[in-house]
Amino acid sequence: MNRDRMAAFRKIFSNRPFVGAVLFVSFLFIYEEFIFNFPQTYFYLSAWNFDLHIQLLSGFVTGIGSFVLCYLFIWSALKSSRLFQILYVFLFGVSSLVQFGFWRAVQRFMVPVDLTIAGATPLDTWKGASVLFFSWYCIPPVVVFTAILFLFSQRDQLKASFFKFAILFFLFTLSSFSHRTLIGRNINLGLSISSFYQTIYRYSIDIMLPPMREALDYRSSESPQKNIVLIVDESIRGDHLGINGYERDTTPFLSRLAATTRDVHNFGLAVAGGTCSHTSNALILTGVRPGRDPYDMIARYPTVFQYAKAMGYKTHYFDVEAGVLWNGLTPRDLPYLDSWIRADEFGENYDSDFSAADRVTEIISKGGGNFIVLNKRGVHFLYRFDYPPEKAVWLPIPDDRAGDPVLISNPYDNAILYNVNTFFERLLANPEILENTTILYTSDHGQTLFANGANWLHCKNSREEVVVPMILIGRNLPLVDETYHASHSNILPTILDLMGVPSDQRMHPYAPSLFSVTGDTVTDRFYFDGSLQLYDFPDPHMESSD
Repeated sequence: MNRDRMAAFRKIFSNRPFVGAVLFVSFLFIYEEFIFNFPQTYFYLSAWNFDLHIQLLSGFVTGIGSFVLCYLFIWSALKSSRLFQILYVFLFGVSSLVQFGFWRAVQRFMVPVDLTIAGATPLDTWKGASVLFFSWYCIPPVVVFTAILFLFSQRDQLKASFFKFAILFFLFTLSSFSHRTLIGRNINLGLSISSFYQTIYRYSIDIMLPPMREALDYRSSESPQKNIVLIVDESIRGDHLGINGYERDTTPFLSRLAATTRDVHNFGLAVAGGTCSHTSNALILTGVRPGRDPYDMIARYPTVFQYAKAMGYKTHYFDVEAGVLWNGLTPRDLPYLDSWIRADEFGENYDSDFSAADRVTEIISKGGGNFIVLNKRGVHFLYRFDYPPEKAVWLPIPDDRAGDPVLISNPYDNAILYNVNTFFERLLANPEILENTTILYTSDHGQTLFANGANWLHCKNSREEVVVPMILIGRNLPLVDETYHASHSNILPTILDLMGVPSDQRMHPYAPSLFSVTGDTVTDRFYFDGSLQLYDFPDPHMESSD
């Protein structure tokens, strides 16, 4: 009996593809745990210590599934023909390049929402941030994988190789669908390659099987007389605006307007719904409340455009950032947009927001009844390219990413002064437009500016990424209490109040409107990070950590 067991044992370990696959999967796990500072180990320890049974079970299932898929990938590569082995090396190389880059930039693997953001992000933005998305640590696994192929291959014929590849594709698809429907989106443990291709498939499923958005049957019998403009800026940190008490006067026009008129209602530092653009914008447009409503509801809740159409507004969507629908919008939302102006129609430089301001002014100057959502280009890393060099006020300007928060704040503040301040100077060149127009201004998220050792820009969970401005500009508005601690969740109900949407026609229990709160009103301030993990932000007025 012992002799038979030894023979079986030798037979197993004489199987070169089996040995090679086991060795590489073991190497990859140890390597990634070490390089990424043991994320899976910490997850399991935390889930165990805090009795998070569902998270622990989900992590265990996804982790084991990831190891099995990775093993099958390596084993299939070792059993394939040379032509297919080249394909496997390419697929593994792409996954390593992307996943190690994402970990370097935001300390996590890629998730489906990142693909949506990537597809809508202009090329020049990617060029500026690309320095943060490359890690030399992606090279050793590719080298070791290639060596394993040379040392442990037992190649089959081309037909058999194709069959193995097709089976592997089916298993990745099946596991991705199971992950999406049974486990959820937020727990995605395992090895980099499994996580990468599961993300690709989950994103594809989302594209092919989009949920249906709820319809609004109500139609107002009255025509609106005033205009409403919602402006969502890009990467503007609330505590870097002069109007919010920042030591540098980055917003002199707004500060002067607030000091000399009663038109500006400034809620100071508000809390963003998410630290990534797509997430926060989708939450703003639908009123989905982080911590109260499932994030997936951004695809089901009616958008603010549907409410605007129901109330008789002419709807305009100006996107200075992208040429495709994103931010939670899909082609199914097009019937609710009377006009959709894409980024290329505004120009492709740091003055594109000013073109958008001129177009908004042109529309609202002709009369009322317009609802406009403007996604500004705002400020992108590298910040020194967001304004003309001769407009620099704060010096010196670093030549590279410069992890020094003091130095990096110079080009960032210069960009805010040039972009945000000049934008409002253009938009409100004639303040009398406020007689028939109300403007609500915020930003999608902030920026770390590499404070406290951060080596990422946003899409994680630091305070600096969450604090954003919240400014209401208009005349003859209902009284508001500017001491209220606002969040993105307050935006949609505030706009519904401005539109006059009847309470019984509001499809969901949204957060309170800015017109119905006081400084003593306590509301949730949860937000999602880039991987849709939920965090609580209890005090948006805490001191800056810069």
